[in-house]
Amino acid sequence: MRKTLSLLLAAIMMISGISFSTAEGADCTVQTTGVWTGQEQVGSMDLRFYPAAPHVPYYGMKAYVTFMRNVDLTVTPLDGGIWEVANSNGSSVLVNPSAGTIDAADWAQFQLPPLPYTNMTGIKDSPCAWTYYSEIVFDDSPAAVTFDFAKYGIPVYADAEDVYLPLALLSTMFVDVAMNYVLWNGEKVLKPALDINNLGGMPAEWYEGETMRALMTGEKQREEDVIREDYAELCFAMDYFFGHPGTAKLDAAIGEKGLDAALDDDPAMKERLMNPGMVEYLLAMFDLFNTGLDDGHTSYCTVTNCLQPTFQYPEITQQMLPRIGSYLTTSSMARGQMMPSIQATRSELWGEDLYRECGSTAILRINSFNWDQAGWEAYYAGTGEIPMDAVGITWTGLKKASENPAIQNILFDFTANAGGSSDMLAFMMDLMFGEKNFYGYNPLTRQHMHAVVHSDKNLDGVIDEKDEEVKYDFNYAVLTTRASFSCGNLFPCVMQEHGAVLIGEPTGGGSCSVQMSVLTGGGGYFMSSANWTLQTADGVSVESGCKTDLPLERIEPETPTNKNPRLSCGDYTPYFDDVMLDRMINEWFEAQAEAPAA
Repeated sequence: MRKTLSLLLAAIMMISGISFSTAEGADCTVQTTGVWTGQEQVGSMDLRFYPAAPHVPYYGMKAYVTFMRNVDLTVTPLDGGIWEVANSNGSSVLVNPSAGTIDAADWAQFQLPPLPYTNMTGIKDSPCAWTYYSEIVFDDSPAAVTFDFAKYGIPVYADAEDVYLPLALLSTMFVDVAMNYVLWNGEKVLKPALDINNLGGMPAEWYEGETMRALMTGEKQREEDVIREDYAELCFAMDYFFGHPGTAKLDAAIGEKGLDAALDDDPAMKERLMNPGMVEYLLAMFDLFNTGLDDGHTSYCTVTNCLQPTFQYPEITQQMLPRIGSYLTTSSMARGQMMPSIQATRSELWGEDLYRECGSTAILRINSFNWDQAGWEAYYAGTGEIPMDAVGITWTGLKKASENPAIQNILFDFTANAGGSSDMLAFMMDLMFGEKNFYGYNPLTRQHMHAVVHSDKNLDGVIDEKDEEVKYDFNYAVLTTRASFSCGNLFPCVMQEHGAVLIGEPTGGGSCSVQMSVLTGGGGYFMSSANWTLQTADGVSVESGCKTDLPLERIEPETPTNKNPRLSCGDYTPYFDDVMLDRMINEWFEAQAEAPAA
């Protein structure tokens, strides 16, 4: 009878497109489950379900790293119930299942994916082949890290083949800066294909399937072990991998005592996070992230789809709508509200041109660091023109400016730049200054580091010595506002280090790279990551925004649009007087040339 049921279950799963088999052991049940990218199965995983948490999928660390990175780890049992997991790059960790700990003498090196990257490393492995990183150089010795899973009530298992952790935690711990991660929807494993243009939401497949549909419609409630696990995984990830930019309400408390203790001051929120109702849990997570964790790079994206007209559960959308008012008051949304007003004012005065000349100054308008993937695929295939994203605008703008002898200055208009991929920024710095290093800091291991950049500076499809023949000799300037965020904030900071003059007002900050983290039953979220916090070459955080050399005043509103005056919309008409800007830049660099050498 048991064999008949197993065969019937396997047949049902095969019809539904899920590879599934079971093998019962003394201490766990093993299920072979398909891994899917969209509608394509890209592999399978032997997931383990233990009696202590029968709805929480576990997976081997070695198996996970092999699957995601094609890197083979070595697992060796040692004396005293310790397992050593060694990476081929010479680093290793020690796993103590009975104590529930993992000790890492050099976690950053152990976690680092193999180099060189032949493609970009920002958000996904991309065919935009104008930059790659050949190595990561750590400038400091690592601080040892002990991951204490027992503290969070998360068991660790091991056998002769591997050590086993919850699949969601493996994804969070080993996610790379290219955003390669996996997600569990209760029935199958998803390996989403992300890029810089679709970061906001979850893959539609996560909401599909009988398990998730029953949870979303209220026909089924969250399992007790999943409730405990989701909360434990959230606390673990925030305690170890949060980058602490310093601006979120709970930031300091998390750094001092951890998320769980920080939420002791809000017992109602903690209780809501334990709600067995899926919709109530989603609303609680939405509120937690928007009130306590809002820093512009930390966001609960499972609910983002709820606000789309195509969302398959419109009744949940109706419950979300009352929350939108409070969401609009957050700092990240307030910055977003400034953008349309700034862009409208600029369009009225300057039009829509991406390249503009006035006197001896060429103005390049860049609103984001989001790449045009299809455009670059076509360009490198020889079937399209250079796309007009940040890389294309900069490359064509510098070339055009160099063909006009009257142009001495390049002004980057970043008045409405919301950020995006740091790889584009790295290419631009290499193009202008031959800057081969991209700097960061890891708060977890307390290491300053830099990536070594190689760029196709002549865009001929090959990165070689000919690229170093591309040189530009301009005075550089950047026009900034408080709406400029993330890479829109980092760019003027590193430009200033290379001699550019900054005009306008300090930018809006944003000092952490974005990390995709996941929960066993709660979907995914982005967090300001400790893996790579953004810094200048001098090791200075850029969270407080750039310091402008030539301040400009905007026209303040009679009635503030936000309780925080800095986050209120204003009139930026004074910023778009190109004749004035040309004069300011010329006078600045004339004064610099006349100043005595230091």
